[in-house]
Amino acid sequence: MRIPFAGLMAALLALAGLTGCSPTQVEKIQPRSAPVAFSTYAWGTEALSATSGSSAQLVELDAELRQVVGALMAARGYRQLDNPANADMVVDYQVAIIEEEFAGDPQNESWDAQFDSNAQANVVELPTRTGAPRVTLGVGIGPANGAAIWGGRATKLITRPEDKAERQRILDRAVAEILEDLPPAR
Repeated sequence: MRIPFAGLMAALLALAGLTGCSPTQVEKIQPRSAPVAFSTYAWGTEALSATSGSSAQLVELDAELRQVVGALMAARGYRQLDNPANADMVVDYQVAIIEEEFAGDPQNESWDAQFDSNAQANVVELPTRTGAPRVTLGVGIGPANGAAIWGGRATKLITRPEDKAERQRILDRAVAEILEDLPPAR
């Protein structure tokens, strides 16, 4: 089971045009068949920390996403197995980050003002990089070689990516919404 990368990129590009502190955009998978009860799962995607060539920000977000999804699965009674061949279902996911997004901070109005304080009248100077990435995550759960039954995608502009508590809150909310239809383990 794989989440189509082309579909993820299309969603990224479509949502990249949104500005400001927007709400999390969520798309859920519409199952093609009746849900089936499972009790065990395995990761279908290797953690980015086990691979090379990924940015530190992406590796950290990957680890946080695995933790949030794993906690939700455990809370619903699912047991994690190491081997996908022995598990009832596989959890696949993808994390993507688009850099160089400009975003104001609604909780700190001076954030925007600092960039135009030296500007001429009626001119706003924006920085080339603000450190406010747009993050898209996709989660799909289903049989090892079948289509995902539960899951979806969420996209959010993170205005304070260095704030771990903020990232955790955003991931918790997004994963809970994406997997709200996931039934308890049988």
